[in-house]
Order: sequence, then C-alpha cells, then structure tokens
Amino acid sequence: MTKTVFRVLGVVTSLVVGGTASAADAPAVEWKVSDGGNGHWYQVKLTGALAWNQAKLYAESFGGHLATVISSEEHAKIRQAILSAPNFGEDALGQMGPWLGGYQDRNASDYSEPRGGWRWITGETWWPNWANYQPDNGCGFDGSPEDYLNIIGLNAIDESRFNDLPNYGCGVYRVVSCVVEWEADCNGDGSVDYGQIKSGELADTNHNNIPDVCELVITSVQPISGASIGGTAVKINGNNFPISPIVTFGGVAATDIVRVTPSLITAVTPAGTPGMTVVAVNGASSESFYYRPSCDGDLDNNGTIDSSDLGLLLINMGDCSSSLTTPQEQEPLIFQSAEPAKALKK
Repeated sequence: MTKTVFRVLGVVTSLVVGGTASAADAPAVEWKVSDGGNGHWYQVKLTGALAWNQAKLYAESFGGHLATVISSEEHAKIRQAILSAPNFGEDALGQMGPWLGGYQDRNASDYSEPRGGWRWITGETWWPNWANYQPDNGCGFDGSPEDYLNIIGLNAIDESRFNDLPNYGCGVYRVVSCVVEWEADCNGDGSVDYGQIKSGELADTNHNNIPDVCELVITSVQPISGASIGGTAVKINGNNFPISPIVTFGGVAATDIVRVTPSLITAVTPAGTPGMTVVAVNGASSESFYYRPSCDGDLDNNGTIDSSDLGLLLINMGDCSSSLTTPQEQEPLIFQSAEPAKALKK
C-alpha cells in the first residue's frame, strides 16, 4: 500500500462500539444467472476493526467466505455492493476499503515480492486487478509483511481496485469492513442457499445461513450406554454426515469409525469417565452417551442387565455404593428339632 497521509474522519470510529459494528450492513446483492452472473450473493459488512484473518473467520461464521474476484464483471457487481453500503464513499473511509479473500502465499513456487504468490482462499485462478502502483509493501515500514488484500478507491469515480496490506491494517489505520460472498449449494438444486433462505424457500431455524436440510445433526446413539472401559459398538443416527467423519465421546476420539450412509455411522467407544458424556460428529453434538461404572450389573435383581439398572445408576449419578438395589426377598427360615416336641405335663 502506498504510504499516503489518510484522512481520519470521525465516522470511522463511530461505526465501531466495543469491536462490533453499530451501523446497519449494506443490502446483499445477487449476481443473477439471468444477467450472465454466477448466482452468487455479495454483502458488505461493517465489522469494526478486524485483522484479515479475523475477518476471514467472521465471513465464514455467516455461512459464506471473504469475497473473491476473478473477472471484471464480478468486480463490477462487488463494486456495486460496496457503493450501496452506508458510509462507504471515499469521504467516509479514505482508502481503507473492505477486506477481500486474497492473500500472498509465501510458500508458493511463484512467490516473490511484491507481486508473486497471490492466491484466492477458494483456490480460484488469481486475477491481478491491482490499483496503480500496487502491490507495493508500502505499509511494511515496521517490518510487517503486506500479505493480505483489500480494495481502495471507493468513490464513484475510482475503480475500487486491489491493494496489499499487513494483516492488521496500515499503521494506526484499520480496515473496518469486509465483503462476504455466498456461493454454497448444499442440496445441489442449482440455486445458492443464501438466496433460498432469504426468500423463505429453505428453512434456517438457527439463522446461520445454512439450510436446515443441510445441517449435520445427530438424532440418536444406540445403545445409550456402555462400559467405562470403552469398547462398546454404537450406531450414530442423524443427517448429513461427511464422508470422513470425526467421532468423539467427551472429546476423546472413537475407533473403528465407518460412515455407512449420510445418516448412519458405526463406531467403537473409547474409555471414558463414568457418567454422561457428549457425542460429537465433526464438532456437532446433540446427544449423550452414558458410561457405566465398573460396578455395573443387575442392580434391581430382575435377572438381566437392562434399562432399569441404568436408571438406578442415573439416579445415583453412577455411585454404586449408594445404589437403590432392593435385595430379593428371601424365604423365611424354619427351624425344626430332630424329635417332635413332647406335650407339656400339667
């Protein structure tokens, strides 16, 4: 980035209260297929001062990613989204425009400073839409590398082209926005999920911009309990299980994991602490599994180890010493002498 004296305006700081944006985000815009677009949606979000790597996580938390730009047509659509945002003119933010999903890969075979090794986070072909004299490592005067991408020239005259910045911004100046792009089509119906959620076509009850029909969900674990030493074969039922699932019981990895179908996983439990533990598949958890203590047995003496025994353990939080086991009623003892009793003399 060129070492320029930027105008510091009060509006920049007024957007941020406690690290979060206090102003409304710009409306999301769609690049319609009917207009020759890709069907993706774009939105400028006011984030408060965020480093590039923080903005990347922020965009992903909305079910999208930092926007990538691979053509002049897509650049025009993103520029439209930027110019429609409140307080995003040159007079408001100077040249500290929003973050994009570009970065400089120092391990790339074509890496060189300042133009080599630039990549999009999506792996798409790099499109070098640099502003004049960029990239230039102009803010690297404190030794910080300029390995991240934002847009400069935000007014209606300039063309909003690319600029390189350090991860945290330029000196005391910070990037306070990012462009989020949505392109996921998790159910493969040919439409971007974000647009279908906005229209109400797909439900999104937890408002994470991922349709409910595509959420990874655990619905049951069978059996519901097993020995604390581990080794219990279980079936995990649910929806949208990935091809290579990661299954944990209380944060400990299960073994012999097999994704039978997108709705069924089989696995073997690891050893665990007696009591309830959380079952998770790739971090998503909604069911529990009970590790029975070593004193597990036929606690109610009904002749089998069943759910009523589990109930006794649950009531007592796995404490066998205070089990509510009721001993079987024993036959009364009858004592009889070897000889019949003689009648008492009067």
